[in-house]
Amino acid sequence: MTESTNSAGVIPGSHFSPWYPPIAYIVRHGETELNAANCYRGWENPLLNDEGMRAGEAIANYFSYERLGRVVSSDLDRAQQTAQYIMNTGTVACPYLSTDFNLRPWGIAKFAGLEKNAANQKKLDYYIQHPDEQIPDGESLNGFRSRFEDAVQSYLSVPYEGLPTVIVTHTSNICALNDMIFGESDDPEVNDLVEPGGILAVYLKEDGKLHMVPRLGQAQAEVEPEAS
Repeated sequence: MTESTNSAGVIPGSHFSPWYPPIAYIVRHGETELNAANCYRGWENPLLNDEGMRAGEAIANYFSYERLGRVVSSDLDRAQQTAQYIMNTGTVACPYLSTDFNLRPWGIAKFAGLEKNAANQKKLDYYIQHPDEQIPDGESLNGFRSRFEDAVQSYLSVPYEGLPTVIVTHTSNICALNDMIFGESDDPEVNDLVEPGGILAVYLKEDGKLHMVPRLGQAQAEVEPEAS
């Protein structure tokens, strides 16, 4: 039997507390004005707003007590800004921030920047329900999942100096990773698992399987599908 998020978007096993350290942390970038305006982001490139910068400070405080291996980030500005707060803690062994196109969110093309209302969501739902169909000038949902999962697997399998890797990315990526770890769901975009600025810890369990647990900013309420 596979596990999945429940109707409130809560990750199963959220109270999982192993004695061993995580192999990685997954960080959702802080808030932008498009987040605040309830718009799809996709590959739009807004900067963090004031709330997003406060979230960056909270993330830095969280990591200031832990030795980290390296920080890798989506190449979009909001993720890089968030990652820089972590780099500034002085707890990262690798002195260089790496960026990766494959850590970008789902490329939703024409939907990016639009309000997340019922009419726009209905149009996006078509591509969620037909995950092999490419959005014009964008990418298919399965194409996005494939490029992201390949990238994240490579980072999880090669830690820097044996220390946890921090991956700064977007909510659609976190949904894809949740599906990869806990099993398939009908719609990987239905729930926010953490709020902007949230942190999840990824563990390698004794049976060789991955587990993911929210550590900061877990979303508790069901929300409309996201694509950024």
